[in-house]
Amino acid sequence: MFGQDNVETLVVLQPVAIETGSPDRTGMLVMANGMLVGVLVRLDAPEHENPQGWFVEAAFGQLQGLRVPTFDTLEDATRWMRQRLKAA
Repeated sequence: MFGQDNVETLVVLQPVAIETGSPDRTGMLVMANGMLVGVLVRLDAPEHENPQGWFVEAAFGQLQGLRVPTFDTLEDATRWMRQRLKAA
């Protein structure tokens, strides 16, 4: 029988507009195995160090309270989340 280490966390992204009070409004709800685990926001304002990067606006459950970097791509952000969820 296979162990749980062989089970991949299913991460689904749902596009959403987010009222951040800044030009950064493009967002993604991050669902892992059917549960909301995070909200990502694309950094559109020119004053950001990493324009067009992705920021974890909110994290829930196992991701809550973790120190989170800014990500260059959406793929990098979801990979980071998947790895942290698998490790927990």
